[in-house]
Amino acid sequence: MGRFITETGTASTVIREISGTYTAVVNDRILADTSSGAFTITLPLNSSLLVNDTIQIIDVTSNFATAAVTLARNGSLIQGATEDLDLDLNGASITLMYSGVTYGWIIIGT
Repeated sequence: MGRFITETGTASTVIREISGTYTAVVNDRILADTSSGAFTITLPLNSSLLVNDTIQIIDVTSNFATAAVTLARNGSLIQGATEDLDLDLNGASITLMYSGVTYGWIIIGT
């Protein structure tokens, strides 16, 4: 059935403040701080994912246009593409859900 984040969070949702390279886990709500520079967040390994697994990334310092976060796909597609995703819009908040092998991670909220 998958694991997902609700609007108010769930008991399994983990809020993490990140300011450097990081490997995400399912249900992470990441407060990304790029004030010291750009970095990469690697999505969970494809083989560990269930449909509906969710991750949220928030530009907590409104600095993505200056120092982007790159989402490394780690074997899964992102929006059906075989490319990593650069988050480069100040103040961005993005929620990704794993939809299965056909499309991989899809953006379900901004």
